[in-house]
Amino acid sequence: MNQRSEEDAPASGAAPIPNPSHGPTSWLPLGAGILWGTSFPAMGLALQGFPPLAVAFWRALLGFVSLGAWLLFRRGLCSRPSRAQWLRLMVLSLAGAGLFWPVLVFSIKLSNPVNSAFLVGIYPALAAALTPLLLGEHAKRRNFLGLALALAGAYLVISKGRPLALFSSSTLAGDSLALLAALLFGTYILLGQKWRPIIGVSGEEFTFYTFALALPALAAVAVLSGPLLTSVDVPAIGAVGWLGLMGSTGAFLALNWGMRKGAVARGSAHLMVIPLVAALCTWVIFGTTLTGAQWLGAALVVLGVGVSR
Repeated sequence: MNQRSEEDAPASGAAPIPNPSHGPTSWLPLGAGILWGTSFPAMGLALQGFPPLAVAFWRALLGFVSLGAWLLFRRGLCSRPSRAQWLRLMVLSLAGAGLFWPVLVFSIKLSNPVNSAFLVGIYPALAAALTPLLLGEHAKRRNFLGLALALAGAYLVISKGRPLALFSSSTLAGDSLALLAALLFGTYILLGQKWRPIIGVSGEEFTFYTFALALPALAAVAVLSGPLLTSVDVPAIGAVGWLGLMGSTGAFLALNWGMRKGAVARGSAHLMVIPLVAALCTWVIFGTTLTGAQWLGAALVVLGVGVSR
């Protein structure tokens, strides 16, 4: 079952394996960040017809069905994980979707969307900071500089230049859950890179199992929280379709194809575009006004991504 991983050293006389920090696939996390950025305004539309936890369930279900159909069509679902490998896949699935989405929803309910957006959004920085410890990756100084610039920019974009009252008495529970959500997704990124060669699955299969194994947990919390659909609203249904196919299947595929050992810190910096894309989409679609602080934050995010190239 344990296939030779992409990160294995080449045999003597074999052609060298390309540096994972270079090449077109190294930019795929940026694509994931862009797609997840569009998910925020799409979520606002989806909530016109669906409860938040139901949206999480439908996202996972659409990801499972669409990617499962694609894998069956091209006969790409060929791995046979062992019991220990199934356990690893379950842990990764819960961290990336099964627990992450419900914890995020409850963090917003118990705090506010602004605090939650910033605290959850620090997971790329957490992942990059822990790569030397968990993956043995030697991150470059420019990666951390880029992350610092992008994180500062994300703060300005999300807060609109106003101080955030993080972990105050009224938001402590929600902010703590938001931080937990960041830790969960950071765990998904790091352990995914550490365990995927051991499990021996492709990026497509890994993404498929992320949705498949998360479905029971997401279905349970969605059904217990209320109906799976509150009103038949065409824009809301379209938004859920976008969230499932692009904000889930497309974004997770881009992340799992693009992230490679030796390039996690760089790829994490690219994910910091999420709040910038969300703000720009909201500005274009809903006509909201961007403040000077947000434009400055946008420039810092772009500079941070460029520094981390």
